[in-house]
Amino acid sequence: MYVNSNHVLVFNDPDVAARYAELFNEAFRLETDAPSFRKLPLATQPFLFSTQKTPATTVTFAPHPNTFTKTVLSTITTAVSNESTRGKGASVFFAVMEMKTGTGTVFPALQSIHANPAVFSFGISDNPDGIELYKPGKPTGDRLPPPFNQVPNIGIGHQIHHKFVVCGFNGPNPVVFCGSSNLAEGGENSNGDNLIEIHDADTATAFTIEAVGLVDHFIFLDRLAAAPKAPADAKENAPAPKSEAAATAGWFLGTSSKWVDPYLDPNDLKCRDRELFC
Repeated sequence: MYVNSNHVLVFNDPDVAARYAELFNEAFRLETDAPSFRKLPLATQPFLFSTQKTPATTVTFAPHPNTFTKTVLSTITTAVSNESTRGKGASVFFAVMEMKTGTGTVFPALQSIHANPAVFSFGISDNPDGIELYKPGKPTGDRLPPPFNQVPNIGIGHQIHHKFVVCGFNGPNPVVFCGSSNLAEGGENSNGDNLIEIHDADTATAFTIEAVGLVDHFIFLDRLAAAPKAPADAKENAPAPKSEAAATAGWFLGTSSKWVDPYLDPNDLKCRDRELFC
């Protein structure tokens, strides 16, 4: 719980529970033999749920045959790519592990959309050798400095163990892709994962808040680590007035309203941030 960012979904729906029970029983019967499981209908088709208790949701169960894996992942790739044509308010939020080492089409699509200035892209990813922050205005991820590498890992080398992508959270058809899937061909072909696609505004908003919270957390730590340090003798030599002492030490807040200007400049990403979340 301390270092492993992840998510849990609770379905209060007997149809969903029955399908997962079927999955468990088949995996138990086959003693989790992947080649045998790939031949089952469970591994080769999507399962749709849409009831009063469950919004429009599609679940797929891995491991799949490779052809079906490509079909499953192309759904995510298409949703991400479509944001580039949606115009004002287009957005993609994500938190995924090992974004640079995954196979398939999803990770390249996320990296490509992040480099597109027309789309508000916000996300976090980690690799075994560090955490990368993907924030608006930067076409690539930033490798974060200490103190991030001082956080103890949990034996698998991942602090960001999330795997979710949110497309168009405030648009006409927001969608969340989540679950245990690594969003890569290797995992979909070999792991006993599930990939969940949810078309629901409330769910999309919840995951967007999680993405923003993660990114804001790491941006704060990044800026804290890179912040200028006060001179060693700042306290001893500081003038008597506290405002002057703060200025000398480099510790002060803005004293004018200039900080507002970027939020009203249509060419500034802070303005797009304000408009997106209004």
